[in-house]
Amino acid sequence: MSETKVSTPESAVATTPQLPFDAAPSRREQAKELGNRLVYWAPVWIPMVVLAQVALGGLRPALAESRRLDREEERMAERLEREHVESARLERSLQAQDDPIFLERERRLLRQADGPLGKK
Repeated sequence: MSETKVSTPESAVATTPQLPFDAAPSRREQAKELGNRLVYWAPVWIPMVVLAQVALGGLRPALAESRRLDREEERMAERLEREHVESARLERSLQAQDDPIFLERERRLLRQADGPLGKK
């Protein structure tokens, strides 16, 4: 058997361009590649950034404010209770001042030198 050599034309063989060994991608190509990666991963990192913003910038201060308002609510409830007691006392006093019998008793007590408020 004899070997036959098949010759192919030079134009039919695909040639790959030869790059020099030290050919690094340019800064423009690196920036483009970085941009492509950022766009590709955007559905992942955008929600993560938003979640971090809410957790660190919104949720933590909101929880702290909620605790502070709870403490203030307790203080205000105590103060409101004191004010209701004082209001009831003043209301009783006002009603007594409008009662003619009470007013006459006070006048008599003030006129008496030896009354319950005076010296005996």
